[in-house]
Amino acid sequence: MRNSPVLGNSTLLRRTSVLAAAALTTLALAGCASSSGNDSVAQDPATETTTSSAPTTTAPVEPTETPSTSSSTPTQTATPVSADTLITLDTPTDGTTVSGSFDAKGTANSPEANVPWRILDAGGQKVLHGHFTAEGWMDKLYPYAGTVDVSKLAPGSYTFEVSVDDPSGGEGKAPQKVDRSITVQ
Repeated sequence: MRNSPVLGNSTLLRRTSVLAAAALTTLALAGCASSSGNDSVAQDPATETTTSSAPTTTAPVEPTETPSTSSSTPTQTATPVSADTLITLDTPTDGTTVSGSFDAKGTANSPEANVPWRILDAGGQKVLHGHFTAEGWMDKLYPYAGTVDVSKLAPGSYTFEVSVDDPSGGEGKAPQKVDRSITVQ
């Protein structure tokens, strides 16, 4: 190594060592220096497969109601949520009849907590749209809720749809969505 015209050999060597140590630390923290023996760069989470024996987690599911022997009401069972679910819709339920407005609620993990909704007519055309704001995003499913005004819609059958926001404008994988058939009176 030759002398630097500005820095001496020892200063140049110290600075190079510090930069190399910082680069290795950054790689280790980013997960690129994996101990699994796999030297690949981080994969797309949508296509990544896991070989770990660690248990997977799912969003909490409300307990199933236990039918009592003296009641004649039907049993309601919560729908399990898989680990890759980003949005749910609790209300309205499928086939609900609405008039004027209705409340919608569910959970979502959507970019910037934005939960877009739309109402489609029988031909699949968007006739109304808006958005809800979830209570958070990024690390789990957060509750969202709101009221949808359908007073200007003609009576008939429609589809109410909520989805994960798509800030990419349609690039890549389609966002997850959930829909319910509703009847407007």
